[in-house]
Amino acid sequence: MKKLVLLFCSAVTFGSFAQFSTDNMYLDLNLGLRSGGNHSAYSDLGAGFHIDGSVGYDFNTKYGVRGDLAFDIFNAKAKVGSSNDKSLMSRISLQGVVNVGELAGFGTEKFGLKFHGGFGFATNSNPSFKDSQEKKNAAGFKDGGIKGNDDMFTIMFGLTPQYHINEKISVNLDLSLVLLTGQANYVDRSFDPSIKKSTGSIFNTAVGISYKL
Repeated sequence: MKKLVLLFCSAVTFGSFAQFSTDNMYLDLNLGLRSGGNHSAYSDLGAGFHIDGSVGYDFNTKYGVRGDLAFDIFNAKAKVGSSNDKSLMSRISLQGVVNVGELAGFGTEKFGLKFHGGFGFATNSNPSFKDSQEKKNAAGFKDGGIKGNDDMFTIMFGLTPQYHINEKISVNLDLSLVLLTGQANYVDRSFDPSIKKSTGSIFNTAVGISYKL
């Protein structure tokens, strides 16, 4: 089921823009940090690297839609000993965009502010956990979705202040909260493989470039 959802989100996110004029399309690329994440009592979890890219389409000067692909790294350190646990979360989403600066009338030629929010799908891959489980069980993983990963649905909200260098290029500061619904495992799964269904959350702080086609 989750494979079908992932394929559907992928098609909607990156394929639906083809029917629209490219004059209203833009590309975003942001780099920054991830904070937060559900981890076990056996580890400490600091901030991690974050990267995201998106394809956006403006219906008019106030409203638009965008599809995102994002990656977040988790690096947990054991409280006892020197071992580390690393995992990578991959996310895909479809979001609505509101140009708050234009809508509220305080946007200028150089500065703008956008709100974005939507839903998507995420999967967290922990190589150390998967390697240890494969050694114990030759039959392989029997979970649904992406085998051996923790798959979940996402709900996200964010604000993006922008500085417009010119009509084509803008500098972004993006602040986003991502809710991870249906999360079943800690991100440091090799330290504690317990199944703990919950709604986790992460926060992304990133800077980047927006380019209008």
